[in-house]
Amino acid sequence: MKILNALTIFPVNDMDKTADFYVEKLGFRCVKYLDVSEPHVCLYRDAIEIILTKADGEVIPNRIRYGYGEDAYIITVEQESLQEEFRTKEVTLIKEVSMTDYGNKEFIIQDNDGRQLVFGRKQWNDSDENKQWEELFSRAKHVQNDRRISDTMEAGCVSAAIMTGSGNIYVGVCIDMSSSLGMCAERNAIANMITSGESNISKVLAIMPSGSCGAPCGACREFMMQLGIDPKEIKIMMDYNTKRVVTLKELCPEWPIL
Repeated sequence: MKILNALTIFPVNDMDKTADFYVEKLGFRCVKYLDVSEPHVCLYRDAIEIILTKADGEVIPNRIRYGYGEDAYIITVEQESLQEEFRTKEVTLIKEVSMTDYGNKEFIIQDNDGRQLVFGRKQWNDSDENKQWEELFSRAKHVQNDRRISDTMEAGCVSAAIMTGSGNIYVGVCIDMSSSLGMCAERNAIANMITSGESNISKVLAIMPSGSCGAPCGACREFMMQLGIDPKEIKIMMDYNTKRVVTLKELCPEWPIL
């Protein structure tokens, strides 16, 4: 059994009022479930979901109750433009975009209930090269799960994780079918990246059924060569134990760059 995701639950005194704030000020979509046994409101923006429930008593934000710690950390890129979007909507800004002493680039806002929300993510640098590969390996290993989906489809014996130039990580698994409609793990991860609006890959790591890393197949190499600003420089992990890395141009030395 895999843990797939997590979402944030905010008890509030007035679900309609808070929902209006998140829709009008923060750009979320709203779906209300107010006629069920436990009334709640679902808020969506991109890959983020927040659930509002009815609070029985005073709502006390974490920083007030415990002394430190915000109420939600939302992973995002382009922090400056998002901060300006919120500023134009007159959202209360607690801390402007800055770097923390733990390497995160982030800013903090306050919602209408006094909760503080952080928008940011880790900023990798050149000294974090090994840590980046560790993260990629862990993320790929997490989704690797060889399984039969139907009589004609299997999935998960190979998994992959890619890192973009902006530092985001996307994962995917192979899908094997009795027809030609399957997909390699690398291209599955790339599809997730493109769906999220990115196209510039910096690193690729794929875990084979044996548990070792391996090179992308010819189709995946061709696919990557047609992505990004300079795909020839994409780094590919060949051996995780020895940390042997090659570039895509080393795997495709004769590919015609148009």
